[in-house]
Amino acid sequence: MKDYLTIDDFILDNKRVLVRVDINSPMDPSGKILDDKRFRSHLDTLHALEDARVVLMAHQSRAGKKDFSTLEAHSRLLSKLLRKDVSYVDDIFGSYARDSIRSLEPGEVLLLENTRFYAEENSNRPAADHARSHMVQKLAPLFDLFINDAFAVSHRSHLSVVGFTEVLPSAAGLLREKEIEALDRGLQGKDHPCIFALGGTKVDDSIKVAQNVLNRGGADAILSSGVVATVFLMAAGKDVGEANRKFVDSQGYSDQVEIARKLLGDYRDYIVMPVDVALEKDGERVDVAVDKIPQDLLIADLGLESIVEYSKQLKAARIVVMNGPAGITEKEKFALGTFETLKAATESAFSIAGGGHTVAAIEKLGIESKFSHVSMGGGASITYLSGEPLPGIEALKKAAERYRKL
Repeated sequence: MKDYLTIDDFILDNKRVLVRVDINSPMDPSGKILDDKRFRSHLDTLHALEDARVVLMAHQSRAGKKDFSTLEAHSRLLSKLLRKDVSYVDDIFGSYARDSIRSLEPGEVLLLENTRFYAEENSNRPAADHARSHMVQKLAPLFDLFINDAFAVSHRSHLSVVGFTEVLPSAAGLLREKEIEALDRGLQGKDHPCIFALGGTKVDDSIKVAQNVLNRGGADAILSSGVVATVFLMAAGKDVGEANRKFVDSQGYSDQVEIARKLLGDYRDYIVMPVDVALEKDGERVDVAVDKIPQDLLIADLGLESIVEYSKQLKAARIVVMNGPAGITEKEKFALGTFETLKAATESAFSIAGGGHTVAAIEKLGIESKFSHVSMGGGASITYLSGEPLPGIEALKKAAERYRKL
C-alpha cells in the first residue's frame, strides 16, 4: 500500500475536484506559449477526471519576470490539447471564481488565475498555516477532493501545494505518481548495474544525490561530468588549471571540493571521473588527458576516451539515472559528450533523465520516447533523489493518514 492516496482511491464521477497542475512554460514577448510538454504531461490525469467537475490551479513564472502573466493563453492551449473547452477566470478565490466553480457541470474544466498573483502563495510556510489562509478558507468548502499533480513544485511549501491537504481528502495525480515510482526505482537500485550519470553546473545538488544513493547502497557507479567532474578531479588532487579553479570558485562551489574529497575517501571505487576532457581553444575543441590540462583553458566537455567508456557502462546498465549535461550543449562541438551518453542510456533496461538542459538535449535528439521516463520535476527531482523530504509529498502522506483513520 502506498503511503499517499491516488485517484484510484476515490469515486470521481460528478465530484468537484481541485487539481494543482504545473503548466509553467516559456513564453515569448507576445504571450505565446513556446513549449507544451508540461501541458501534455498532465493529460492522463485530466482524462481520468473526465466525468468530474474539475478546477485547475497553476502558476506562471514569478513577480518581476517578463513572462509573469495571466493564464488566459494556458486555457486556450489546454482546450486544444484536451479537445474540450477549458474556461478561464481572471480570479482565484473571489466571488467571480467561486460562482464559476459552483456553476460547473460534470465533465467541465475551469482554470483559475495565476496563483502567484496572490502574495501569500509565494511564502514557504507549514501546511497548517496555509490552511488558515483566505484562499483555502474560501475555496475548500466548494470541493470534494484535492489532487496534487504538480510534482515539479513539490519542493516548495507553497499555499496551493500544501494548504488544501489539511482540509480536504487529498490524492496524488497520475503524473506525480509516475514521477515518484520512476525515481524510486532509481533510488532503490534493485536491478544491477544501477548507474547515476551526474553532470552540469549544480555541483551541490549532484553531490547530495551521490551521497544519498551511495549511502543507501543502491548505486554501482556515479559517472561524473561537467562542473561536477571538475570538482571531483580537484578533490582527487588533479591540477585542473587556474581557469577551472577560478570558475568553480566563481560559482560558489569551492566548499564542495572538501565534501567531494570525503565522498571519494568513502566510495572511491564507485565514483568515476573522466580520464580526458575537451577544452575550448579559440572556438575549437581540443581533447587532452586530465593530467595535461593547461592553466588558461576551460573544460567544455568530456574527452573522447571518457565518452566511449561512459557510453559502454551506460549501455550495460539495468538502471540509469541521468541529470545534468556532460558539456556545454549550446555549442555544437561540446555537445558530443551529452548527446552520446544520452543515446547510450536509452539502450539500458530502464532509463530516467531529468534537468532542464538534459531534457532539452533529449528533445533535440528526438529520443524522448526511447527513455523509460523523462522527469518534468527539475529541482523537485534532484531534491527527491538527494533524500530530502519534499513538502508537497509529505503533505499528501499526512492527508492519507488522516483519511484512512476516518
